[in-house]
Amino acid sequence: MRRPEIGESWSYAKRALGSGAVDTEINRVSAVGRMIAVESHLESNQYAPNRYPSWGSAWLDKYMVRGAAAGPLPGEVQEPWGMILVDPHWGQIQAYEEPIPLWPAELRPDWSITVGTRYKTLESNDALPWQLTIHTHGWESVTVPAGQFKALRYTNIIDFRYTNVSGRDAAQRIEHLWFAPEIGRWVIRESSGSFYQDVGEEFRETAYRWELLRWT
Repeated sequence: MRRPEIGESWSYAKRALGSGAVDTEINRVSAVGRMIAVESHLESNQYAPNRYPSWGSAWLDKYMVRGAAAGPLPGEVQEPWGMILVDPHWGQIQAYEEPIPLWPAELRPDWSITVGTRYKTLESNDALPWQLTIHTHGWESVTVPAGQFKALRYTNIIDFRYTNVSGRDAAQRIEHLWFAPEIGRWVIRESSGSFYQDVGEEFRETAYRWELLRWT
C-alpha cells in the first residue's frame, strides 16, 4: 500500500454520465501529518471562497472552499490515511463527526463493514445520519488511460438524510470503485444517487465516472 507523501497527485477524467460532459480533476497531497490534506482542482475554472458556520475550525478554512464550474475545488481531509473526515465528493462539503473508511481496511475479497456517523455541511449546523456499508468483490485487471492496474473492486452503499428532510426521503447513494494499492487511490470511481419526494416520485442525482489519466 502506497503511503502518502506531499506532492503525490492523481489526475482523472470526470464524466457526467447523463450529459457526457468531461472535466479533468486533479487531486494532490498537500499536507501529511496527523491529518492528510488532499487538494483538488479542475484545470480551467474559477472559484469563490465560502463562509463557514460556527462549528468550523481553523483547518476548515484552509481546505474547504466552494468550487464553481472549474478552478480550485474543495479539499479533502483524511485522519488518518484511508479514513476521511472532510469529504467534498458529494457537491456539498461534508464534515463527519468521526472519520469513516475511504477504502477497505483489509484489501481482500469478501470483506465488508458497516459504519454509522453523523455529518454537517457548510449550509447547515444540523448533524444528520450517514451510514456507509463497504463490500469488496475481488481483484481485477483494469485498463484506463493511465495504464493497466491490478485493482480491488468494492461497492459503497450509503443511506443518509438530506438537510431538507421534509422534501427528500429514502436517500441512498451507490458507488463502484476499483482501488489500486500501488497508487494509493482508485483508478475508477462511479457514483450515483437517488431519493424520493413527498409525492412518492423517485429522483436521481447526477451520476459521475472518474478514470485515472496519470499519477505521480
